[in-house]
Amino acid sequence: MSKTSAQFSSRTEWHPAFFEAIQLEFQDYQDILSFESEHQLTAQPLKIDVLIIKKNADIAITKNIGRIFRTYNVLEYKSPEDYISIEDYDKTQVYSRFYAVRHAIRIQDMSVTLVSTRKPKRLLSYLKRAKYIVRHDQEGIYVVEGEASPTQIIVLKELPEKINFWINSLSSNLTIDRLQRVLTVTSKFGKNAPIQTYIDVVTNENLQTFKELMMRENVTTVLKELGFIDKWKDEGRVEGRVEGRVEGRAEEKVATVIRILSRRLGQPPKLLQKKIHSIHDLEKLDELVDFSLSCVSLDEFRTALK
Repeated sequence: MSKTSAQFSSRTEWHPAFFEAIQLEFQDYQDILSFESEHQLTAQPLKIDVLIIKKNADIAITKNIGRIFRTYNVLEYKSPEDYISIEDYDKTQVYSRFYAVRHAIRIQDMSVTLVSTRKPKRLLSYLKRAKYIVRHDQEGIYVVEGEASPTQIIVLKELPEKINFWINSLSSNLTIDRLQRVLTVTSKFGKNAPIQTYIDVVTNENLQTFKELMMRENVTTVLKELGFIDKWKDEGRVEGRVEGRVEGRAEEKVATVIRILSRRLGQPPKLLQKKIHSIHDLEKLDELVDFSLSCVSLDEFRTALK
């Protein structure tokens, strides 16, 4: 089953992926932070598409994106194709006040964070015209002074990769090496870690890069450890993606072995070719490629296969 990147983008659930990514960013503080992906503001089903982070200990957060955090922290996230408008900014400030009133919280005990892939130039200009002070002391972080609650605007494209690897990698434009690093690093969390949505979104939104990455054999091992091979099998998404890529790689190596033997020692008999085609282990095939360059006869090669 083949899908284009555009087809995946049209129904990509970015917010759940961000919810997992922000928890990974603050994994060093998991004992003092709790995360709520959405919040019902009233008795009626009125929910806001923001993330609430509660800090249940009087400990300062030193990580760059959490330095302004108070006891209650409202985060508004915009997907890569979206941006933070002036209306979004005002709406998030209103929501934070609504939350404070409903829960009898002092507004000074809250912080507001708006997250966008691109720099919201129109919003920043508006804030400066409105006499707010906008400080840009850290890469990718714009602190707004003058609001009742500490407020910051985070621009993902400007954040330092080493410090904010997870949310910085929530993108549609990852390089093949960056995508491999994402998959490799996530493997240390184990298959039961809450990263499935994050990995799904990142791979779907970088589908062509992911297909090219499947040519690297070690990636398949990582995906199996994380349980994604079985998951994608169940969803009918493995064909041409993981197993198909590995199988194609094996066929290339088989063809290379037969081509080398044919040029050096004459075309191998059909029975020998069939035996070579029956081998799918990539490491074994690599050994056969090397041996086909050094063996002195087809009989020696046939004996090595046994």
